[in-house]
Amino acid sequence: NRAVRAVTGVILLVIMALMIMLISCQFRFGIIVVGSESMTGTANKGDAVVFERYDDQIIEEGEIAIFKKDGTTVIHRIVDIQRINGQNRYFTKGDANDNLDSGYITDDQIIGLTNFKIRFIGYPTIWLRELFN
Repeated sequence: NRAVRAVTGVILLVIMALMIMLISCQFRFGIIVVGSESMTGTANKGDAVVFERYDDQIIEEGEIAIFKKDGTTVIHRIVDIQRINGQNRYFTKGDANDNLDSGYITDDQIIGLTNFKIRFIGYPTIWLRELFN
C-alpha cells in the first residue's frame, strides 16, 4: 500500500513537472490554447495545441505555425512560402477562414510549429479570460 502511494506520488510529480514545462513555453515544447474559431476542424476553440519552439527548422507549406502578428498570438496554416531578398515570407490562413491573412510573416515572428492537440482541455483558460475581460 505504501509502495503504491509512493509510485503514484512520483508519477503525479513527473506529470506536474511536464505540464509546467509545457505551460512555461521556456523549453523545446510549449502549449497554447486555441481562442478563436479560425482553425475549426483542425484545432477548435478550447483545444490546447502542443508545439515545438521554432529554431530555424525548415518550414513547409501546409504546416501549422504559431506566430506573433500585430501583438497577437495566432495559430494558422502556412499556405505559401516565398523567398525574397534572402528573407522567407510566409503567407498564412485559418482553415475555417475564406481569405488569406493580410500581409505575410517572417521567421522572426514565428514562435513554433504545432505537433498535436489535446481536445477541450483549454476551456477553463478561455472561461477565465472571458470572465476578466
